[in-house]
Amino acid sequence: MGNVQAKDTSTVMSPNLVEPKIDDQDKEIINNIKPIATRNPGTVEDLNKQCKEIFPSNFEGCRLIFNKGLSNHFQVSHTVNMSNATPAGYRFGVTYVGTNIVGPGEAYPILLGDIDPSGNLNANIIHQFHPRLKSKLVAQFQNNKCAAFQLASDYKAETYTTSCTLVNIDIVNKSGIAVGHFLKNLTPKLDLGCEVACQYGPQIPQGSVTAYSASIRYKRSNIMFHNNE
Repeated sequence: MGNVQAKDTSTVMSPNLVEPKIDDQDKEIINNIKPIATRNPGTVEDLNKQCKEIFPSNFEGCRLIFNKGLSNHFQVSHTVNMSNATPAGYRFGVTYVGTNIVGPGEAYPILLGDIDPSGNLNANIIHQFHPRLKSKLVAQFQNNKCAAFQLASDYKAETYTTSCTLVNIDIVNKSGIAVGHFLKNLTPKLDLGCEVACQYGPQIPQGSVTAYSASIRYKRSNIMFHNNE
């Protein structure tokens, strides 16, 4: 999320999504899907992830995951976390992958969530409403209350992507976070983007604070340069 400081949602740990089994009928649908020629640069969030991937990862513990597919579109998982960085313990997860196949290993809608023995629930809903429009809803429930939620949508045009994210919007208390992203492919080797984040609420001095940042990605045959400011 770049420069945004939101409520800590690191405890949202959804089960790993496993590619569903594809039967002969689904394979025929996939083979008939024609790829669209595009220069879309992806999202600013993906660019941020690529920048972070160059940093070494510290060992913070281990996670044991057991996945069991019950059908082509439905699976359950059992996860045991042993770490000081994330809450340790057992979580039971369920994943449903819809029948709207848009590509190899990609189908919508996707509903996944997990729950711990205390009843704390993490839920995710991902759906592609249009070949260019995808949305994701993430919610965390603790002690029978919604502790945090995030709604994000990405619109991918031929040469650019616009994204909007809303985090913990509270109409009653007039607080929350809104983030806007824009990433444009200028040439086959150069992408430029920007991010605008606004956090507002009674606890913020003067009622709100806004942050701006810029992104650049330069690609060559064997070199890729990223910069986020």
